Amino acid sequence: MKYELKKGRISIDTGSEFEGKTVQEFLEYFRQSKKNRYLLILNKNILINREPVSNDQTVLQKNDIVTILLPALKTDFKPSETPCRVVYEDDFVYVAHKDAGIIIHDENDPDCLACRAAAWQTANGIDTPVRYIHRLDKETSGLVLFVKIPFFQPWYDAMLEEKQIRRHYLAITLGSGEPGRKFTYNQKIGKDRHVSGKYRFSESGKEAVTRAEFLARKNRYMLIGCTLETGRTHQIRVHLSGNRHPIINDPLYGIPSADFRNMCLWADEIEFPNPVTHEVCTAKDTMNPDFRMFFR
Repeated sequence: MKYELKKGRISIDTGSEFEGKTVQEFLEYFRQSKKNRYLLILNKNILINREPVSNDQTVLQKNDIVTILLPALKTDFKPSETPCRVVYEDDFVYVAHKDAGIIIHDENDPDCLACRAAAWQTANGIDTPVRYIHRLDKETSGLVLFVKIPFFQPWYDAMLEEKQIRRHYLAITLGSGEPGRKFTYNQKIGKDRHVSGKYRFSESGKEAVTRAEFLARKNRYMLIGCTLETGRTHQIRVHLSGNRHPIINDPLYGIPSADFRNMCLWADEIEFPNPVTHEVCTAKDTMNPDFRMFFR
């Protein structure tokens, strides 16, 4: 499909992809709820070839142009004095870098990443609510995906749930291992009943799958690449520590080292599809100083 984005609207050339399908099926593809579908039609905010749609059972023809009128919305976080650093942007999303020690969202923290994102959106004339698709732990650095157009948030949420968004991490750990070896860690993870805010392996916990590859050794340190198949709290940290590769400077599960400044877990790359063109987009973070020793 092709599209044209103008202020307050997006027009999608459906080509042959939705030929013979209904408006309801078109909206369901974008994961619009029953309520949202009803309001789009009630408020005449969905058009076919410039004519408002009155029935979601209307059948689409080849090359019909479906236009979604986007409501005027405002940024819903108070902008921080420091805007976030954006490493990727397209018409639908942007990807922001998060420093270690910054929390994604905290109503009592005026410098959380959501507030920094609000500052960046304001500076760039993006007057929509701040909507992040996933989170990172406070101590983890790296990339966070944000949606610029609220209409598409349910679609990106579904892509995350359906494992169509690939999140890659690098971790510096202690432990032995041969570079090039690959592992899949699938121990279930649950809350530690004895330590608040901590997690552990638990047969009654939630399914958790992490794919890991030993990438390089440097002195006593190991660089491990990790890809999430699920998104449990502290998943990589628990899986690596529980398999004898504790992350350096992880305050809950790891080993301290003065050789590095922060916890050595870095969300360095993310891949995600475009909701209209289906193109796979890739965002890579700028170099993390703690990891530079492995890239010289």
